[in-house]
Amino acid sequence: MLVIAAPGVGKTTWAATAPDAAIAACETGVGSGLLTLAHNPNVLAVVPTTFVDLRSVAYDTFLPFQKKQTRVLDSLTAMTKSFVKDYVLSAFQPRNQKEAARRQAGILTGFDYSDQADTVRTLLTKFLSINAHIIVTALPKAEKDSDGNVISILPDLPGALAMGAPAMFDSVLHLKTRKILRDPKDPKSAYVERYFITGSDNMHVAKDRNSIAGRSFLDHEEIFVPPDPKTGFEGRGTFPQLYAKILAGHSAASGTAVNSGTTKG
Repeated sequence: MLVIAAPGVGKTTWAATAPDAAIAACETGVGSGLLTLAHNPNVLAVVPTTFVDLRSVAYDTFLPFQKKQTRVLDSLTAMTKSFVKDYVLSAFQPRNQKEAARRQAGILTGFDYSDQADTVRTLLTKFLSINAHIIVTALPKAEKDSDGNVISILPDLPGALAMGAPAMFDSVLHLKTRKILRDPKDPKSAYVERYFITGSDNMHVAKDRNSIAGRSFLDHEEIFVPPDPKTGFEGRGTFPQLYAKILAGHSAASGTAVNSGTTKG
């Protein structure tokens, strides 16, 4: 799954609801975006510091991750703009003096963007081939027409990679928020609801291959409410719940039972 969400919406919190999760955290800030999981003992989290670290996760050579049921890369946007960018600037030679000067300042030029995209595609291909649940997060960006009108919401990735990366995943979900009134007559009853957009709506680049006759096993909108260990609330729209819904859909479509413990998500 590729989960696209703005900062602070809860993509890392949602990814951590997956079973036996291991997270490679590439975001900026204290804890590399892991503060929401600071008191979650069920999640193994590491912070890659070099491109080699990142590649060891994607190529499944990082030993602590190898027995985990779920692998999470959080996020593809941060990874591309930091480790991959630095790798491209150091591994490939500039083609002229003007490029060299810009690259010394940390600015990609010309063919650097295609090298960056090819490197990300290679990492994703390896990562997605691992026999585990694979979750990758990304930040969103708006694509606008010549008049400045937003025409689509894509993952925040350079160039053609913004459309190419989503094509590599079975499911592309957008996690968003909206204000809801518990009581339509009482403005003070407002609260923020988190929800997934699971399919294309002519604005968000979203999809789900877990479908039959073009109809996804997930609802077009799936509400997400994080679990609350203090009250015992199991949450709503968590990874296990969405995964169970997908398995039930496949089972009903094929007329056979699906083993939720061994089937890759």
